[in-house]
Amino acid sequence: MHRRQHQLLLQRQQQLLLRSAALRKTLAQQAGALQSPLALADQLRAGGHWLRRHPVWSLAGLGLLVFRRPRIILRWLPRLLGGWQLYLRLRDWLQGPAKPQ
Repeated sequence: MHRRQHQLLLQRQQQLLLRSAALRKTLAQQAGALQSPLALADQLRAGGHWLRRHPVWSLAGLGLLVFRRPRIILRWLPRLLGGWQLYLRLRDWLQGPAKPQ
């Protein structure tokens, strides 16, 4: 009886190992579809970090745009402000309620 249980456990272990290998293979194949979007997200995040470390360049670019094309700024300003307000609301909502001190 004890030997039979041992054989059943070994058989079950082998089945689980085979299933695990198949699941890992499937996951690797499916994760390949996410590689390109995640790489783009990484690049955007790195660009955002660079802009935070070098704010002078973004302000210089904005100043040049205002100087060269003021109509473009006036046309896009309401959209940009609305987007900024939406970002602030989403950030506050995602952070949750403030903890009392």
